[in-house]
Amino acid sequence: LLNTAPGLVNSGACGMMSAGDVCVVSEDGPESLPLIVRPKDGNSSVEFIKRWVSDNKDWIDEKLLEHGAILFEGFEVNEGVDIEEILLQYWPDLCEQYRGVSPRKRIPGTKYVFSASEIAPSFPIPQHLELSFLPATPRRIFFCCLEAPTSSGGETCLCDFKKVYDQLDPGVRSQFEEKGVLYIRNYNGQKTLLTDPTMLKGWQDIFETTDKSVVEEELRKNKSDFKWTKKNGLKIMNRESAVEPHPVTGNKIWFNHTQVFHWSMIPDELYRVYKRMGHLQYLLLSWVSWLLKWFLLAFVGGANVGFHTCFGDGSEIPEASMKHLRDVLWRNMVFNRWKKSDFVFIDNFRVSHGRQPFTGKRKIVVSWSKPCLKQSHQQKI
Repeated sequence: LLNTAPGLVNSGACGMMSAGDVCVVSEDGPESLPLIVRPKDGNSSVEFIKRWVSDNKDWIDEKLLEHGAILFEGFEVNEGVDIEEILLQYWPDLCEQYRGVSPRKRIPGTKYVFSASEIAPSFPIPQHLELSFLPATPRRIFFCCLEAPTSSGGETCLCDFKKVYDQLDPGVRSQFEEKGVLYIRNYNGQKTLLTDPTMLKGWQDIFETTDKSVVEEELRKNKSDFKWTKKNGLKIMNRESAVEPHPVTGNKIWFNHTQVFHWSMIPDELYRVYKRMGHLQYLLLSWVSWLLKWFLLAFVGGANVGFHTCFGDGSEIPEASMKHLRDVLWRNMVFNRWKKSDFVFIDNFRVSHGRQPFTGKRKIVVSWSKPCLKQSHQQKI
């Protein structure tokens, strides 16, 4: 099914642009993910799309409610400053603070545009809603491709977490809804032979300070339990709901980082990547990571590996439940090949993102809106 927006006419005297000034394509029906916007009549300049975005904010919000994400293709976005100027026309309240676990670098010449991730290309990034493991989460997240992947893989795949919630086995889902989730994060002050390789950043990098009192103040504000460990390490534990209502529609959304922080993440994700792509290197990496994880679990325990997730009462999540969750996630994942200048707007309270492993070059940048409290925390105020 191909739905193209009718060619609406500009509103003359005021010079306002309409949705019909671009080509809007829904390739798989009215709720396809993502909705695609392309230039019309050769209007592909940065100045054009800046003005169009500014004049069509309500239309963008409406379509994000319907589809969850909008992919813009074919516009002349070549630099970080280009995408920043476009985003500020739509969402002026962008954020430069980042409390996630993925290493990122600010793009020169910008304030709000960062590298999407500095994690090694061979490392898969599972589906997640940005910062869903914290009390406050960005409403919007934006990605842009400044250099297309030169090899297979490297997709910033998307997934509708409303569908994930709807399709989960009711018995599995009810356990998460009743118990919530407990996130355990361990940050070492220095690397050792038994350091978990998933410990990607030190606490000094996460909180952008070496002052422990500043870190403690923020953790107390977020109602997180914490303790300082040997060798200047930091253990953080916080309990969050597993499901949140969408702030506009009220629909229940699978809203947690279980599939990211559970100790089984890397080997299981790598094996699924192998099954999809057929590259033996990912099968080998899956086997090696299984051995390494079991080694770390035996020597340091689940609560002391880099990241781990349990039910909110501290009980372990059954492996069968984790497999079922990942089965549902992968069944609903959408893989779009990046092309240079593509950029995407995402409703971070519904549609997740992740990254497939790749080789060769690739340059994806990211921006996000200022976080807002999840409803489960608004009720506690």
